[in-house]
Amino acid sequence: MLNTDDLGFDYHTENSERFTKDFMNYVITDVPLFALQDELIYLMHKRNLTNFRVPGYKCVDGQDHIFYFEVRAISENSRIKVYSYKGIDLEKRGMIK
Repeated sequence: MLNTDDLGFDYHTENSERFTKDFMNYVITDVPLFALQDELIYLMHKRNLTNFRVPGYKCVDGQDHIFYFEVRAISENSRIKVYSYKGIDLEKRGMIK
């Protein structure tokens, strides 16, 4: 079992709604996003990444897509890390390097 007790996505925000919409609009999967979230956040944390890539063969347009996040610690408990969605394909759009 993946230990994601101190990790979480930013929930009930405009960013989280945009993440859900972007994921559902681009990624081809029979598995609902809520079932993948623990694995995604666990892998990003373990690999010290703030993004994940979905290969083109799993996307509706046949292109790779990268989902970007910002990680912040909660002031009340610095062990807890929250991943806030920044957007999709920010590098392709020249928004980050």
